[in-house]
Parts: sequence; structure tokens; C-alpha cells
Amino acid sequence: MISRILKRGAAAVVSLAVIGTGLSAAGAASAAAPTDGLVAEYLFSQAAGATVANTATGAGALGDATVVNGSDARWTGDSLEFSGGAKNSSANWVRLPNDILAGKTSATISTEVKVDASMKSAYNFLWNVGNDSPTSYFFTTVRDTPRTAITTSSNPGEFNARATNNLEADRWYNLTSVIDGAAGTISFYVDGVKTGQAPTTLTPASITDQSLNAIGRSPWPDGFFAGEVSAFRVYDRALADADVTAISDLDATIHSADVAARAQAVLDGLDLDDQTVDSGYVALPTAGGAVTWTTSDETIVAPDGRVNQPSESDGPATVTATATSTVRGVSASTSITLTVLPTSDQERVEAAAAGYVLPPVVISGTVLPAPADGTTVVLQNAQGIVVAADGTITAPDAAGAAAAGDVTGTVDAVISRTDAPAVTVTKTFTVRVLPAGSSQELLSYHRTPTSANTANNADVALSMHLALPSADAASWTPLNENYGIFFPKTSVTPPPTGTSNEIIRSLVNPQVFALEDGGYGVISTRTAREGASDGTQKSSVLIATSADLLSYDEVGLLDLGETNGVNAPHAVYDSAADAYLIAWTDDSGTPKYTTVADLADAGTRGQIVAGVINDRGAVAAASGIDDYVAGRTVPVDAATITALEERFGRIVNTGYTPFDDVEASLGADASTLDLPTDVALEYSDGSTGSLPVASWDTSAVDTSKPGSYTVTGTVKQTEYPRPFADERADPSVYKYDFNGTTKYLMIATNDLYGSNVEQQGAAMMPIRIADSISGLSDAAGAEEIDLLKRGDTDAQGAVMTGCFWAPEYHEIDGRLSILFMPCYGDNPDMWSGRASIMQLKQDASGADLDPAIPSNWTKPSKVLRADGSDLNQVNGISLDMTFFQDESGQAYYVWQHLGALFIAKVDPANPTRLTTDPVRILAPEYAWDNTIAEGPNVITRDGRLQLIYSGSTVGDTYTTGLATADASGDTDLLSPDAWSKLDYPIQKSGVFDGAWQLGTGHGMWSEDEDGNMIYVFHARTDNNNLSGRDMFVRRVHWSAEGLPVLDMEPEEELASPTVTLNVVVADGEVTPPVGPTLPGQPGLPGQPGGTGGPTTPASGSTVDAGGTSNGPLALTGSGALFAGLGALALLLAGGAALWLRRRRKLVP
Repeated sequence: MISRILKRGAAAVVSLAVIGTGLSAAGAASAAAPTDGLVAEYLFSQAAGATVANTATGAGALGDATVVNGSDARWTGDSLEFSGGAKNSSANWVRLPNDILAGKTSATISTEVKVDASMKSAYNFLWNVGNDSPTSYFFTTVRDTPRTAITTSSNPGEFNARATNNLEADRWYNLTSVIDGAAGTISFYVDGVKTGQAPTTLTPASITDQSLNAIGRSPWPDGFFAGEVSAFRVYDRALADADVTAISDLDATIHSADVAARAQAVLDGLDLDDQTVDSGYVALPTAGGAVTWTTSDETIVAPDGRVNQPSESDGPATVTATATSTVRGVSASTSITLTVLPTSDQERVEAAAAGYVLPPVVISGTVLPAPADGTTVVLQNAQGIVVAADGTITAPDAAGAAAAGDVTGTVDAVISRTDAPAVTVTKTFTVRVLPAGSSQELLSYHRTPTSANTANNADVALSMHLALPSADAASWTPLNENYGIFFPKTSVTPPPTGTSNEIIRSLVNPQVFALEDGGYGVISTRTAREGASDGTQKSSVLIATSADLLSYDEVGLLDLGETNGVNAPHAVYDSAADAYLIAWTDDSGTPKYTTVADLADAGTRGQIVAGVINDRGAVAAASGIDDYVAGRTVPVDAATITALEERFGRIVNTGYTPFDDVEASLGADASTLDLPTDVALEYSDGSTGSLPVASWDTSAVDTSKPGSYTVTGTVKQTEYPRPFADERADPSVYKYDFNGTTKYLMIATNDLYGSNVEQQGAAMMPIRIADSISGLSDAAGAEEIDLLKRGDTDAQGAVMTGCFWAPEYHEIDGRLSILFMPCYGDNPDMWSGRASIMQLKQDASGADLDPAIPSNWTKPSKVLRADGSDLNQVNGISLDMTFFQDESGQAYYVWQHLGALFIAKVDPANPTRLTTDPVRILAPEYAWDNTIAEGPNVITRDGRLQLIYSGSTVGDTYTTGLATADASGDTDLLSPDAWSKLDYPIQKSGVFDGAWQLGTGHGMWSEDEDGNMIYVFHARTDNNNLSGRDMFVRRVHWSAEGLPVLDMEPEEELASPTVTLNVVVADGEVTPPVGPTLPGQPGLPGQPGGTGGPTTPASGSTVDAGGTSNGPLALTGSGALFAGLGALALLLAGGAALWLRRRRKLVP
């Protein structure tokens, strides 16, 4: 059946039903705004003056508002224009009464506003309840996707509710914020429609200082608001949805012509025209729900576009379809004519057959899906598999029992329609049947966003999550701690100037499905960041593929030919047609499907059919998964389950490798036994690790009696204080060889109360030095030395006044060095910061001077390009620099500027100059690392460079990513293609030690006293009632795949601190001990190379205790005397009382 849509130039019928108010009949905009709880109402309808009267009349009504820096020219008659401008400019703004919501636990603030285009990208406050400090405020901003928020701890503590789309410039909107103290929610409305809601523990009463409330002015250094405001209302209660809509419709009357034009513009944008229809569906676009349809004959064309074509005997039918758009109570309508062509029974059955499919992979015992209503299917001629009468599919082995492995077979499906049973179509399907005992259904889904406080903000929730059935199969167990596993990339490659919110993407309704080649596909609806439409949902789906569900390749958008929205898409491979069947629901709720032969080529798409397919796997509710949104399942085999659990499950210690037996001779001193110093630990994923053994208890060993004795050891598992250090961000710990003595150095950004630029006017770069890592902690009372402080000068003589950000210790060209970023200016400005280096001086012999003395360090020098110019030639700032060398010895710097990671080669002998131009190797491209990649740090492990970095901006959502590359030196590390980036964070906010740990990131690799790798990082806490970022230290575990595990709990690292081994006291004579080899002679028995018995040196020779001739502590003798006395002396010197050897313990 061929779909024909013929356009002709027939004029559309347009109507605007207008009542006395100028609004269409659809509106109720003349209804009055609610007055209960109204404490302030400012209508900006005057022609001049600086005082705006409060027209609220209730008992709680407040005073008038005042225009600051006003001008009569800014009054339009129905609004006040806000000029915008820098914070230090004379731009106008409106001062509201003090204590406008003091003591109130709920509130509603509504603003009728037109936004200047500049506000869409500039930081701004449309209004603010608070004071002149950027720490405690309730506000709305129109930058990017507009939002409202409340905080008492600056931006990291904000509780946000957002819109779903960016605002258009120069268009009137009604923006409303509601805090409901009783419900604990903050909500945001655009044009009377709720667009976002989030939990909040704060209320307006939490803002105790409300001494500078304003419209158009921010407490931050942001510029003033630019645009127009025509109405502003404040309620001391939470309004209901209907009340918010009533205010929006009322304020629309101020701009009725503007709103009417918008309603008509919606219809004009649909480009409607008369159509000839020859299919079971006609597109009646709804513009995302803004348009509704009616038809003159719903038995032929339903309002959702489903078509019941007439029979060939009845001939074509003509139907009138009318579209109506309503914006804030104003409606516009237009009509088109649809000519519907007749169809045949054969065409109907072929359409039904296209929508019937058997899944290509099932678990034995699965009941195959029933056909759609109106379709009849008979399954027959099964080959290699068994299909029961009720549709249950199984796979027997040759003996008739359930097969232990996968079995692939075929089955025929004879398809007909119930209204034409004599007309049939046969499809032959190939089905892979997995064994029931070892296979499971894998659930894919996204979550309802809640809060960053539980690692479920929209950037995380709106991604693909995976879960497996719990042990009892009654609920689900989320993988990756219910965090996202597949995230969509940015809509375009991040430009050289950096990633912006506009190109960050999220997704909803992800589904994993089996590919024809045995791999997996992912289909979903792509959205703008945080769930707003990015325009692609109108027609397309996002496709990705994966060989193993551990990593993903994003294929891109696939245009389905839809014009009315693609919602909840799902796909299944149709082996009979050798094509993929893709189904979805459009914006009007109509189910549809089409076929696609190649998921990367929309040109292989078939026609759209209105109707449902018989796919299986939908899961409406999922016990065990918090904030679950409906998802779908796909069968996976045992190998895939194991890989998923090892990658995304918790890795735990399962035991340790048994020790070899230790043998001791009769009468030996058990306390001197040579016992193991560490234990090899074994883990659930097959990985291994080691920890030192702190002590062995040999008290049970009786060396006077032969036999086997159990010795108990205690494993040393150092647990560092949590937090390790308060208000110390971007931390670095360095194991330092101080002229032959091991010391541990610590350095970090001073983050006092989160003030890390000017640092309360006392900016500094503190360091700590100790004999152990624990000795660096606050708990140990570690003292700090201010290596640099405000007012110090750099090598160029410039005065450093703040920042001292992200300092790291490195050894560069044999010299202890610190890479960091200072900033400059009387009021320090982070944008003035440049990556810099300072190095510890050495004396004439090359020994390091004392690093605790500031004067022993060189003046800081900026790291510059080879030609002496700035690294960042766009806006100057460069920071978070780190240093590493590959296995060939080539040295590199990696750092952040323009929100991305850059790399360049450097000569360690001249560390202030690059030797190659900077190259961007990693830019943030996911919602989880949105808009910034920073804090890189690199180590080499097993031939791979392991680069960790942080993203998602500093705050509660901070995360850690991982990129790897070949370390050999044979790969061009200046090429972005050399680096493989993990699709999801390697460390994220999560529960650790029973409590949420938020904003984990900016970490550094280091090493502890026992040679174990540690990870040093910061997280956000309120420890000691402080609000900055705190330092933490953990050991690193390496998974069987070679990935770092940065969040292993102590009990996961070590199941028990107790280990045992056997000491075997040997029976019989004592075997002679191993003694020194005499000069010129082979070793004694038991020594490598030993032959024969003891020998004596020639007359006059001397032998030292170590066996070298003419050494210190020499024994002298000659001939027979030495043969007697010398042998005895050697026996004693060799420790005759104890002979130890090891033999492998046999484990049955």
C-alpha cells in the first residue's frame, strides 16, 4: 500500500472568535486574580514616576515599590522597560519592600515579563527575595532554561525547579514560582502551566535577612535585568494550579493582540494543506500539544489521525479536519479537507502482518506475545524449537530435555484479519532460545528527577538505567546504584569556545533491544538538557548500539517520518522481514509503527501505520527501583549478566589466597619465623588486591613437638579520617623522598565557607608535611604552612591576590614542583588566573632544601606557549594543570581552559614553556559532565594511561570521569582519538559509610606507606557546620577489567581482618643451615649452586660474615684449625638453631 499525500493551494479557513475583552471564546482570561494571601500587587501601567503603588488591599498588604535609577522614558503605558547593564552601571531596577516574605513558610510570586535576547545567555535575576549577599536568596532567572530556586548556602545549596524550554526573546510570558512549605516543594510555571517541581527543605522564612528585595537586580556581580515587566504579584501562600492559570490568563489581557498573534503563529507553523490519504493514518500535527483537532466524520478520520479507509465498492470519502490553537485563553482555528481513498482486504492483511513480530531472542518458557486486536495468528511448522498451543516456547536437547545452552530455531506465523479470515500472509521467524536457568530479563528505564541531594537530578535521571531481577524475582536490583549507564552526547561537537547548556542533551524512555548481529541496540527519545524538547522528538528517535552493554556507540538520530511527536519508542528486530519494527505513540496518544532496514539510514524506512505491534517486555511498575518510570525488558544470557554485574555491581572481598606452609625445625624460636608480610586478597569479580599483615600470633606454635600449627594474622587496613581535612578542595598528597627520608606532603585549595577566590580577604596556599598520610589529617592536628599568601609576587613581579587553585605536587626534572593557578587584582578575579609553576630549590650538591620554608621555593612562573603567549587565547584563564610522562619518557602537561582538557608536550628542563601547541583532547559531551571538564590527573598502569577528570561544575553534582590511552610512547597522545572516554562517571555522588556523599571529584592518584594506590579527592559536606569542600582519602581497587574502583567500602575491601597459615615443625634431625659461600668455592648444600660439604679457605685467607674475602668482621685461620673451629663459627653465624623452608600447601 503506497501512502500518497497530495497538497494543493486551497485556502485554509481561519477564525478568531473574539469577545469583548479581545480574547477568543476559549478563554476565561477575564477572571479576577485570587486575592487571598495577596500581599503585593504591582501593575506597571503608569506613564511616569518612581513609585509603583501596591494595589493589594488585604490585611497583610505591604508598601509601595520604588524604581531605582528610573526614567519616565522607560514607561510604556502597560509596562516598565528595564535597560540592563553591568552591575556598576546606572541601570534601572525596582526595590521591593523589606521583609516581603519574612517568616512565611509558603509563597507564590508571579511575573508578567518580556525578556531581552541578551538575558538568554547572561547570568541574571529577574527578581530576588533576600539581601545583597549571594548566600541566601529566593529568585527566578530567565537565563537558559528559566528556573526558580531558594538557598541559604549560595548556589551549591540551591533547590531548583525549572521550565522545560528556553524562553523566546521579545515575547510576553507569565512566570510563576510557588513554594509549598507543607508539601516541601518548589514549583515553576510558564504561562500558567507547571513545568517543573522539586523537593525543598527551605521556605521563605529560611531567608532571615530580607533587606534588599528587588526586581531586576542580582546579589551576585551579574548584570541588571533587561526586558519589560507589566505585573508582579506576591502571595504568602502556595496557590493551586488553577489559580496560577487564572493569573496567567488575566495578565494575557494586557497584551491580547500579542497573545492572539502567537495562537495564530502556532497554526501557521504547521503548514497545513488539503491532503489525499491512502493509508491507515494521516498526520494531524499537534505542535507538541498546543493544537487540538476535530473532524466532520470520526468514523473515517479520527481526531488522532487514525483512518478507516472505505471499501473499494464505497469509493473515496471526504472529511473536514479543523485545528485549534489556544494560548493563554486565546484561540485560533483553521480547517483542511482530507480525501480518503479506498483499500482492499489484501492491503489490510499486509499492514497487519507488518505489525506482527516474534522477538529474535527469548528465554525458554516464555509465552510469545499475542497479536493485536483484529488480527489472528496461527504458529506452525516449528523447527528446532517447540511452540505450545498457548504460545509457550521451549528448546529441548536431542534427548528431549531442556537444552543447557542456546538453541536457534524457526517457526511459521500465518496471519489474517478477523474481518477477512480467508486472506492470509505467512512470515517465517528465526528465534534464539536462551536456557531458563541461567538467563534473565534486563530492564532499561529512566527515572523521575528528584534532587541532586540523592544523585537524581535531571542530568542523571534522564539517562538510560539498567536493572536485573532480584534473587526472589519479585523485585528488581538496579545496576550502578540506580545511576545512569548510557547518556546521549551533545547535539553537535562542542565548539572551540566550549560546551554550553544549549547543546547538552538528555533522553527519556530508553529501551534495549536485540540486534540482528547478536549485539544490542538502544532506542530512546532525545531531549534538551533536563527534559525539555530539543525539537527532534517531533519526528525522530535516538539510536545507539553496544556489543556488550558496557560501552555504547551513538549512531545518532533516526527520522521516522512522523510529524506529530515520537513518545515511548520501542524496537524489535523482525527476522522474517529482515528489518527493525519501531513503534511509538504520538503527541495525541495514537500508537504507530514503521519498519527500518538500516538503523543508520532513514532512507530505508517504510510507511507509518496507525496501530499497535505485539512486542513484549513493557514493565509499568518496578518494585525495588526508586523513582522508576515505565521501561522495557530484553532477555540476556549468562555471560552478559556476569559482565554487567562485575562492571556495575558492587565488588566485594571473598577471601584470600592460602599461604604456603612455613616449616620450622625442632627447638626453633617461633617468634623469629619468617612469615608473610602481606596477604593476596580475592574479589567477587575475579580481581585481586593486597594488604599488609600487621602482626602474626605464633603463641600456638610448639617447636618442641613435630606437627602442624595454625598461626593467626591480623591484616592492616588503614582507615583515614572522614573528612580527612575540612575546607580543603582539589587536594593533593605526595609521597616525597626528602633526601633519603620518606615524607608525605599535602596541598589543597583553601575553600573556607566555599569562598575560594578572595578567601575572606586572606587568600593563601596552605601545605602540610608529616611522616605518614594519617599525620596530614585534621584529626592528627596537622599544622599548616602558608607557602603563598595574598600580596606575594610572582616571577614577573605581579602581585597575587587570590585563588591559588588546584595545587599539585610533581617531580619535574628531578625537582619537587607545584602546579597551581593564582589570580590577580585588588578584588581578585578568577578570569585573571593562569596555570603556573614553582619549584623547590636545591643546594650545590643537588639536595632538596626544606619544603616547609617558603623562601626555599622559586617565585611562581606562568606556564606559557613556546612563543610566550597565553595558553588560552580566548579568555585568558588556564587552570588545573597536571604533569605526566609516558613510558618512553616524553613529558606532557594537561590542563583546563574553555571548559575542556588540553594537552601539550613540555621539556621538563624548561617547565614554563610548552614545546607543542595546545590540543583539546576531551570536552564535556554528556549531561553528567555538563559544560566543564577539569581537574585532570594521570598515572600509568599496565601499559595504559589512566586520566581522571571532573565535570558537572563544582557543587553537589560534581562527578569524576575516566579516559585512557596507550602509555608506551608509540601513540600520538596529542590526538583526541588516542583517548578512550568512559560513557558514564567512574565516581559519582552516592552513599558511603551509610550517608550520602555529594559532589565527589577533583581527585588525584597517590601512594600510601605500603605501596597501595590511594585516591585523594574532595566532596561537599557540612562537617563542623562549615560549607566548603572537604578532603577525603581512599585506597583504590582495580577491577578484573582493569578499571579503578574509587568507592569501595572498607567491609567490601576486606571481609575479615583475620588470616591464618600453617607452621609445620619438622621431625628428625636439623638440616644444616645455609651459610656463606667461601671465596672461590661453590655454595653449601641447600644454597643455589651448592655442591658437597663445607670447605676451608687457603692458609691466611679471611672471610667476613657476608661471605666476601678480606672484609670486615673477618675470621682468620689456617688449615685444620679452620676446618674445625671455622666450620663451627660458620654454623653459628648462619643461625644453626633454625632452618626454614617453604613448601606449597596442597588444597584439596
